[in-house]
Amino acid sequence: MIIAIDASRANLSEKTGVEWYAWHLIENLKKQSIANADFETGNNIRFVLYSYKPLQGDLAKLPANWTEKVLHWPPQRFWTQIRLSWEMLANPPDVLFVPSHVFPIIHPPKTVMTVHDVAASKFPKSYSRFQGWYTIWAAKYAVGHLWRIIVPSAFTKKELSEIGKIDAKKIEGKVKVISHGYDKRYQKIYDKFAINQVLEKYKIKNKFLLNVGRLEERKNTKRIIQAFNHLSQNAKPTEYNLVLVGNPGYGFSEVEKAISESPYADRIIRLGWVKTEDIVCLMNAAEVFVFTSLHEGFGLPVLEAMSCGTPVVATKGSCTEELAGDACVYVNSNDVWSITAGITELLDNKELKNTLVKKGLEKSQNFSWEKCAEETYKLLMDQ
Repeated sequence: MIIAIDASRANLSEKTGVEWYAWHLIENLKKQSIANADFETGNNIRFVLYSYKPLQGDLAKLPANWTEKVLHWPPQRFWTQIRLSWEMLANPPDVLFVPSHVFPIIHPPKTVMTVHDVAASKFPKSYSRFQGWYTIWAAKYAVGHLWRIIVPSAFTKKELSEIGKIDAKKIEGKVKVISHGYDKRYQKIYDKFAINQVLEKYKIKNKFLLNVGRLEERKNTKRIIQAFNHLSQNAKPTEYNLVLVGNPGYGFSEVEKAISESPYADRIIRLGWVKTEDIVCLMNAAEVFVFTSLHEGFGLPVLEAMSCGTPVVATKGSCTEELAGDACVYVNSNDVWSITAGITELLDNKELKNTLVKKGLEKSQNFSWEKCAEETYKLLMDQ
């Protein structure tokens, strides 16, 4: 039996949400395959990782029953639909697992894909016309034709059934909710020297609010900046910075304009992509983590912030409530004043802040990549 995995996203150097999901899942599936080796009939199960360039770092360290297969051509943009499809035609595996949004149009009968969200159906203006169409087409096709689908939350499962126009009961056997885990490097840090080194590295001198995610419309970056303006106007003017971690996304021009027009632009710090070790220190140092995205499938940064002991302001009526329960302050992400009020409430109410930190630390312990991989492994084995 051959189980093949598209590792192209996991193999990228600068990873964000989906890439980290793929990387952590593959690393923990390796451990699952070793742990279950004695139970695999004849010990004949093999895993193959596909990528368009040689695997890097820990991803390249493969157990005995794992191999990599580098599919060099064509360029990355067409790799899935041309090169991976050709591989499926020429050398089809028994099971193909695609941990990102898009599967090859030629694929084996037993193909499993993870649908992380259906944001493009709710916020089409946050995507290019092609990207939005392609993502939703893939999700709809998956619901109707693929063997199994993994989603990170019941929230996404419900939305997937809606865009696929399929009764929820009919997708029970096909769509499996498997929650993400989080990198255990995200934890409470008591080494003040290490934290201060990171703050000095990025020239952060004041207390600050933190947001992690692409700088774009769907992540609601513009309204976060506007809420920061209101907060700065009505609080001590020199007390807080706003730190934005993430690369520009679709519609970044509006975010850039909001920063340039802010009366407090000199206190808005853009860091771009930041390595995990530094983000952990930034989360530990932040007064509040603001994650008021307009749409998410899981909200991994919220889980990461909670595990660092950082209080969170998040979007009401989203998957975050499924993930975090009563461990966050929830706001209307479409209302700047609501976001402002949520941040202010945490800054002004120390008792509330301490309560949410404690609850967040407790709830984060319910999630792990080991658990995610165990459930995914069973699904791939059809157990």
